[in-house]
Amino acid sequence: MPKVFLFFLAMALYYIIGITLITKIIIVPAMKALALVFFIGAGFIYSRKWRKRL
Repeated sequence: MPKVFLFFLAMALYYIIGITLITKIIIVPAMKALALVFFIGAGFIYSRKWRKRL
């Protein structure tokens, strides 16, 4: 097999396995957790502001 074909095959496998699986396993749950923390914090700050006014 030519080396260029092997290189493209390796890059395709790296993209499929490396990027998609790592993104699905690590980055997406981390983004969900950060969004949850952000919304809890924003709600807490917002509710504190309203409690002070009332």
